[in-house]
Amino acid sequence: MTSLTHVLKQLATVTASDQDRATRQLYREAVMVLLRDDPFYGRVLSQLTVQVGTERAPLALLPTEREWQLQVNPTVLVKRDWTGAEWLAMLRHTVLHLLWQHPDRYATALRTPAQAGLARWATDAAVNDYLTDLPAGAITSRDLEHLLGQPVAARQDSAVYFKQLRAWQAQQALADHTHGTGGPQQTGDRVTREATADPTTATVLDGHDAWRSGSVTTQAVREQWRQQVLTQTAESLTAKQRGTLPGAIQAALKPIVVNHPLDWRTLLKRGLGQVPAGRQAAYGRFNRRQPARMELPGQIVATWQRLSVFVDESGSMGDQEVAYLLGQLAALLAVYPAQVTVYPFDASVHLDQRFTLEKRPQRLVRTGGGGTVFQAVLDSLPRLLTTTSGQLVLILTDGYGEQRLRPTLPVPIIWLLTSPADQFSVKDPPGTVISLSTDPQWQALRRSQS
Repeated sequence: MTSLTHVLKQLATVTASDQDRATRQLYREAVMVLLRDDPFYGRVLSQLTVQVGTERAPLALLPTEREWQLQVNPTVLVKRDWTGAEWLAMLRHTVLHLLWQHPDRYATALRTPAQAGLARWATDAAVNDYLTDLPAGAITSRDLEHLLGQPVAARQDSAVYFKQLRAWQAQQALADHTHGTGGPQQTGDRVTREATADPTTATVLDGHDAWRSGSVTTQAVREQWRQQVLTQTAESLTAKQRGTLPGAIQAALKPIVVNHPLDWRTLLKRGLGQVPAGRQAAYGRFNRRQPARMELPGQIVATWQRLSVFVDESGSMGDQEVAYLLGQLAALLAVYPAQVTVYPFDASVHLDQRFTLEKRPQRLVRTGGGGTVFQAVLDSLPRLLTTTSGQLVLILTDGYGEQRLRPTLPVPIIWLLTSPADQFSVKDPPGTVISLSTDPQWQALRRSQS
């Protein structure tokens, strides 16, 4: 540990031409220490691409088209005067941001000035509660408790802290409006203030600003890379090493499987092919009653499904995009004898405009234009579906509506979003949520119209 502190001190004395080499050497020595003493963090860090750069913070995760890279700014790092233990703590801090997907989860919030500081507090507090030897100024749940003036549970997901901070911000804004004082930016959000300060004097410990610069179109590729890094890390750890990790870290490692993004067509095919609808002749099967007679066909179970499609008319989907999606559904009818009924909706479901989708889809004539109310779809299901057996509900929407829903009928629901899944307004939606943002054909269609 003393050697790392010594190397940090030496970094301040090297010439500009040697700074890149010295910074990389400092990083390698830190990774070696972690591989020996804390292998989870060491394994992750050893797989990251490191660059020496000029971000305003000592450490920062930067998005590329294929991965997240770690940038170290030696000029800012030496001004922090960290010890070796504090340097290791901040490297662990960065790994936990990556583990819990903070860069992609909060990219949108960081683009909003009123929420940027809150996102920094929430993500840092969620991470730092699991760390020791933190540098001065590190935010923990205790700091949030002091700021909010109410109990704040330790070691919670960042979303819990972000929700509490937003409620506090709203209260501050209301109080400031009533009494004519400054807003929440003036009453305690020091992270937001420091984000615009001189990087050589500010006490920001790691950079979050770059998180918002990642392209949405390449997010799926970065996520696949992240899963691969964590999967290889989990596979390299012994059972004893995994057992020493906190439960929240173990839980984040367990479900990681390197897969391609879920294809909504595959999910529909799976649903359409699971409901029995009698039997049909199949010459590829033996006739069980008379197996010696090869000319007699066997039988297989035929399947069918009733599919109810609700199309959001108030969203960002244009007529051409809706026609593309209905065309994809119609193509499935050539293989699966399903009955597909299409219902336009906005603030209500337009039953007088419903139609049955044929193998050649009809043109959808838009009749709505009001705000989106997803509860209207759920409320209509008991009237439209006489039984829950053999039913499948597909909702095509841009994902912007209310936050809470009350389920009305226990039927499988697939939410097909034209926006990224993390922008879906509904909290804990019933059913499965799939975003078209990772669908190459959808993206090509969007590009052709722009």
